[in-house]
Amino acid sequence: MIDKSIAYRLSIYISLAVIGVFLTFIIFAYYFNRNIIKSNIESKATRLGYEAMMLGERQLVSTKEITVNISEQILFFAQHNNVDFLVDNLLKKYVFLNAIHINIDSVVPNLKYRNYYYVRTKDSIRAQKENGLYYHCQIERAIFEDISSGRIPGWTSVFHCERNNNQVISYYSPINIQNSNNEFVTVGSVITELSLSEINDSINSLKLGINGYSFIVSKDGTYLTHPYKDFIQNKKLFDITKKEYKTTNAEISKILENGNSGFVIAYPEYLNYQKSWVYYTPIRETGWMLVLVVPYRELFLPLYLLILRMLFFSVLGILIIFFIVTYISNKLIQPLSNVTSQLKKFSNTAGNLEMNTWNEVELVSGSLEYLQTWYNKFKVSQDQEEKLNTQRLKDTYEASEIQMSLIKTDFSLFNHSTDIDLYALFKPAHIVSGDLYDFFFLDNDNLFFTIGDVSGKGIPAAFYMSVAQTLLKSNSRYKTPGKVVTNANNELYTLNQHQFFVTLFCGVLNIKKGVLTYCNAAHTSAFVLKSNGEIIELEQSHGLPLGIYLNREYSESKIKLKPGDSIVLLTDGVIELQNSEKEIFGIERFLNVLNSSAAYRPKLLVEKIENDLKIFQGDFQQTDDVTILIVKYEAKKKV
Repeated sequence: MIDKSIAYRLSIYISLAVIGVFLTFIIFAYYFNRNIIKSNIESKATRLGYEAMMLGERQLVSTKEITVNISEQILFFAQHNNVDFLVDNLLKKYVFLNAIHINIDSVVPNLKYRNYYYVRTKDSIRAQKENGLYYHCQIERAIFEDISSGRIPGWTSVFHCERNNNQVISYYSPINIQNSNNEFVTVGSVITELSLSEINDSINSLKLGINGYSFIVSKDGTYLTHPYKDFIQNKKLFDITKKEYKTTNAEISKILENGNSGFVIAYPEYLNYQKSWVYYTPIRETGWMLVLVVPYRELFLPLYLLILRMLFFSVLGILIIFFIVTYISNKLIQPLSNVTSQLKKFSNTAGNLEMNTWNEVELVSGSLEYLQTWYNKFKVSQDQEEKLNTQRLKDTYEASEIQMSLIKTDFSLFNHSTDIDLYALFKPAHIVSGDLYDFFFLDNDNLFFTIGDVSGKGIPAAFYMSVAQTLLKSNSRYKTPGKVVTNANNELYTLNQHQFFVTLFCGVLNIKKGVLTYCNAAHTSAFVLKSNGEIIELEQSHGLPLGIYLNREYSESKIKLKPGDSIVLLTDGVIELQNSEKEIFGIERFLNVLNSSAAYRPKLLVEKIENDLKIFQGDFQQTDDVTILIVKYEAKKKV
């Protein structure tokens, strides 16, 4: 060894030192392995338990939210005979839903069916529509009548249905409507079934090891799910033997009552009394307890593999380090060799800089020059990006200017009119708006006017608004609102690549006769403000928003106006305007403003509404576009 060169001896000494460090590390890792294993088991069990609990609870919460959403929307879809569309889409999207019951009382008029029942079969969704109550399982009648009698949303008890030979739980939500006294009245119910086996299958999809499994017990310890089907609803946790779990019934009761998470060691009969790690955690939505069981040896297996991988990579690392040290030593242990090698690799790879010298000074100098050049290019790129952002902002403002040029703000045409007066407010929430309004004369006797709201916000919604406004104007040649809206809808549908839609109110006022013909496509209701302060709501809807369905026919309605009556149109941004307390302006406040201002001309009335909105809003930021259009029918000379 002494006769060997310094480079050789240095490589041997360094390699031996590295080998010693690796061996010492492996030995210490081995001795502390038990603590690592225990900590890993606890962490893994806790993680699996949390993921399983969240998976099960998510299905319960989703079922609850879906039921509530159906109860809030079902009357609209039932009145349009479109319940199948709503429920089919939900059952296809949420595969864990088992069945949905919908019952609507006879107080709701003009319904083709009042009772709907949808159930998932093996390969399809079966629907049952009746005008009388329908129950697939005999036990459902008593359970559903019991929970519906309280008219409070909530879960039923677990019950067994012969339909699918499975344990089922259902969530109930009443269908409420607001009567003339602004009181909510229950007019039906929505009940959604969730199969407990679906929850258990979802939980087991987490792959709790090779032989791991899970089950759910109720508050009193009754098995709601279990791999042994005979246990379900027939046995409780208190029935386990001492061979499986050495504890008392009092301790089990304490676990169930506390509702906390934890883990114990048990020897389940289902796993042939193998030592297993049992983790339990509550399901907050229902108060049940979720229990996960994983054999001990399956939890150890990943750690054993980790240790083997550690040994493999340690040996591999030792060999790599040995060759690296030998290589460096053979290069006379030059201090900058490693740094220059990396600089050369970086320069050649990242910057396409060919450096064919091994002179460290030249390598460092060339690499630093490259880095300086690269930094300068980066600065140029940053400057270009800032310019691009400035241009984008400029484009946005130009888009706003273009949009505002399409919005009519000159109402001087009506200053000397003896028949009508008109004024509007257009107040976008952002730079560009998704609201629209327009007005123009079809001929000497007929005034065409419209107001709409495009779904979404930003430049795409603004462009779509402009397209919709153009199409409405081009289709105004049909003169009747129903035909105008029908043809505009078909054209918008063919141009709708991003699933936008437009709610729209379209009207034609015959100035000589005082007859208003109008079509409302799911837009906020318009109002007729009589000269005596009486307010008539034009609440009839003639179809769905534009741009969603092709070849939909839109009907229209008519109303006779008297001199001094005003037509008040608005978008939902007016009613839904919020203040700092998260309160909305609301329809009641809006109607109070109208009632107290019946004699106002349109401009004064719009200005009063705008002022009341500002006072209500305060310093709170506007979140939706606000648009108001008022047309006053006079049929007499102005004073």
